[in-house]
Amino acid sequence: MGMQQQVTVSRIHRSWLAAMERDLLVWLASQMPRYVTSDHLTVLGVAGALLCGLAYWATTLSPHFLWLACLGLVINWFGDSLDGSLARYRRNERPRYGFFIDHSTDVLSQAFIFLGLGASQYMQFPFACLTLMSYWMAALYTFIRALATRLFQISYFGIGPTEIRLGLVIYTLGLIVFGPIELQTRFGPCSPIDLIGAGAFVVVFGSFLWMVVTEGRRLATLDSPPRPGGGDAP
Repeated sequence: MGMQQQVTVSRIHRSWLAAMERDLLVWLASQMPRYVTSDHLTVLGVAGALLCGLAYWATTLSPHFLWLACLGLVINWFGDSLDGSLARYRRNERPRYGFFIDHSTDVLSQAFIFLGLGASQYMQFPFACLTLMSYWMAALYTFIRALATRLFQISYFGIGPTEIRLGLVIYTLGLIVFGPIELQTRFGPCSPIDLIGAGAFVVVFGSFLWMVVTEGRRLATLDSPPRPGGGDAP
């Protein structure tokens, strides 16, 4: 009586870079000074996302701020990816606290990055909001499914947070080298990242509907009500 049951959630992470990233994070965790904690890294990750968003916004003043946006993405990856790895390496995990703080700060970080990108001269704000909505829809599905199945899936179709950050870094470096590209569409002039954001929303929205129906049917089968009268049918 009065004791809380510890619920175990299995993490599923099968993105394209997962194995390589896992080895790198274990090595980085082994090199961290003792005074650096997981909380410090979590704060650092959010600070990197804020730096990235502000740098994207500042490109309205100078395109040289794109370099700072890339740095912010790297800092965000370092802090956000290493905080949990450090806790596991030191065997001082706090599962409920870590889950709550890590994913709450993820929501903030995603908002900082994509709203900053939407405030820049390189992506239209409505498309940035669609991209952010896509990210949040995938995250919401992950959280809801984790509560129902105890499976926490971090990546889908080989793409996880690290792949998205890497894609943003590559695109930003492309802007630095080649400059902005404007494409004429039936909806008016758009940049490539505008079209990528719109396409991502269509794919994520369709995948969300498909996965909800598929997972809902599977869970309905598992949770079939007992037959009237009890017992199995002959």
